[in-house]
Amino acid sequence: MAAIDLDELIDELEDALADGRRLPFGSLIVNEDRILNIIDRMRVEVPEEIKQARRIVQEQERLLAEAQARVQQVLDEHGLLDAVEAERERILQQAQHEAADVRAGADAYAREVLEKLDEELLKLLTSVRNGLETLTPPTYQIE
Repeated sequence: MAAIDLDELIDELEDALADGRRLPFGSLIVNEDRILNIIDRMRVEVPEEIKQARRIVQEQERLLAEAQARVQQVLDEHGLLDAVEAERERILQQAQHEAADVRAGADAYAREVLEKLDEELLKLLTSVRNGLETLTPPTYQIE
């Protein structure tokens, strides 16, 4: 069904009135059947245009609601991403702090072990030198 534009029907009604004959005292003789036919078609067309306008408004409202939902989703995701980034940064700093503590503990332990090893090696070296001195025959000088 090819919908007739309401504006076209109004133009047609004006043409029908313009085609009428003028009588004295401002009266107008028109083709009654033609005018009634146009009015009937307008009655059909007006509700269809109203329905179409309502569909357009509903579609615009739906699109607007979708856009608002998408904007809210993006904002929520952005907030979520910010929270995730903040948590990642906090965990990274905590890991770096714990790593520094572990390194410091490991360095202290290694120093302690090396100092004990140094003491033991010094004792062992002293024992080795004492043993060597004991085994070395005295040198006699002949005079």
